Amino acid sequence: MAGRHWREAASLIIVGQGASVNTKIQRFRTDYDLLFLKRSGKSSFLPNAFVFPGGVTAASDFSQDWLNVFKKCGYSAPDLKNEFRNPSPLPEIYANKPPHYILPEVGFRITAIRETFEECGLLLATHHLGSSLDQHELEQWRKAVHNDPSKARTHTLAFHCFSLDHPFLAMFQELGGCPAVWDLHEWIDWFTPINWKNRRFDTAFYITFIKNMPKVTSDNKEIAAVQVSSPAAILDQWHRQNLMLPPPQVYEVSRLLNFQRYEELKRFACKRGKLGLEQYFPVWIKATDGIIAVLPGDDMYPEDPDYLGEKEILQVDFTMKEMREAATHLNRLETKSLYEVCCVVNIEPKYGHASAKNFAQELLTSHTVHSRM
Repeated sequence: MAGRHWREAASLIIVGQGASVNTKIQRFRTDYDLLFLKRSGKSSFLPNAFVFPGGVTAASDFSQDWLNVFKKCGYSAPDLKNEFRNPSPLPEIYANKPPHYILPEVGFRITAIRETFEECGLLLATHHLGSSLDQHELEQWRKAVHNDPSKARTHTLAFHCFSLDHPFLAMFQELGGCPAVWDLHEWIDWFTPINWKNRRFDTAFYITFIKNMPKVTSDNKEIAAVQVSSPAAILDQWHRQNLMLPPPQVYEVSRLLNFQRYEELKRFACKRGKLGLEQYFPVWIKATDGIIAVLPGDDMYPEDPDYLGEKEILQVDFTMKEMREAATHLNRLETKSLYEVCCVVNIEPKYGHASAKNFAQELLTSHTVHSRM
C-alpha cells in the first residue's frame, strides 16, 4: 500500500493450563488462564492498558542469518516454508515483505517471541538452548535484547563470540537452539483504525500453549505489571472498570469464551492456524449514541476500506441498536466508552474461526436467570 504510515508488530496470546478461578457465569469457567501485561502509565500508546505480550518488528527478526540458526537445529528454508506457508491468500502483512527477508510467517513469530522475552522474561525456545544457562545469565541476555541495537555494542556483558548489533539473534548463535516458532499458531491480524492517526499498527496475533504458566516478571520500563487471569475473570474486571482492555483484546478474549477446556482450545488453534490469517481493520461509523467499528463479514463493511484515512468517517442519524437491527450479517464492536464495548457477531468468521461472544449480554442473561431461581 503506497504512502502507508503505520508500523508492523506481532502479539502473542499465551494460554496456560491451570485451575479455574470462580466466575459468576458457570459456563465460562475454564481450566486455563491467559497472560496479560499492564503497559506503563508513561507509555505514549495505550498507557495502563492490559494487553497480550508483543511489540513492533525489527529488521533483524527477518534476517537471513536466522536460517543458519534453524539449520543447526535440523531445519532448512524449504522445511520452514512447508511447515508455515498455507494455501490461503497471503495477508498484506506477509505479502509486502522483500525477497531478501526470511519467510514472513517465521519472522513475525520471531518478533512475538523476542518481545515476550523482553517484556516479561519468558523465553520460548527449543532444541536445548543453553542447557546450562542460569537465571542470572538469562536476565543479562534479556537486558541486552531490550536495549536498542545501536546501543548494544557498549553493553557491559562479557559475551565475545558474536556482535550484539542484534542481541536476540546473537543469543541463539552463541547458546544454540532456536526460537520455538512451531509452538505459535496463527490467530488473527488486527490493523489499527484510521482515527489513531500516527499511532497505528498492523499486528499479527499468534496463540501458544504452556502446560504450567511460569513465573514471569515485568521489565519495569514498558511493562508495569503482570497478571494471569481466565477469560471471564479479566472481562469481568474490565466490565467493572477495574482495568482497561483495548478493543482487540476485548474481542479476542470474548472469542475465547467459546472454549472451557485447555485441550479443546489447543486442538482448535492448531487446526485453525493452518487455514489462513484474516486481517481485521475496523471501519468506524459514528452513531448518535456511540461508535460502531464494523469488521469483515458485516453488512456495513466497505468493499474498499479506507486504509489511509483519505475519507471522512461516516456519521449516521441512528442509534447503534437501530443500525444493528437494520443489518442481517453482523461483525462489529459497539462502543459507548472504554468500558462499554459490546461484541456483536452472528456470522461464521473466515478460515474456520470462532465468533466472539457478547460478554455484557451474557452477564445480563446470567443475572436474569439467577433472579428467577
